[in-house]
Amino acid sequence: MRERDNVGVLDTGIRAIVACVLLALAIEGVFSATVSIIFLVLGSALFISSATGVCLLYKVLGIDTYHLKY
Repeated sequence: MRERDNVGVLDTGIRAIVACVLLALAIEGVFSATVSIIFLVLGSALFISSATGVCLLYKVLGIDTYHLKY
């Protein structure tokens, strides 16, 4: 069963860009190992949520940007 999308188009784009930046910084090792691991985890979570269109934190908080009218 597929979860209902709750991440909108604009939100998806922003998440994808931020995920790419965080993952690039984590891979390059610009910061300490601890910060790089944090960036890797956050970047991966943002990438997965932008790719699937489902954000579990949004689901818990009851936020839905997918059906938001701009």
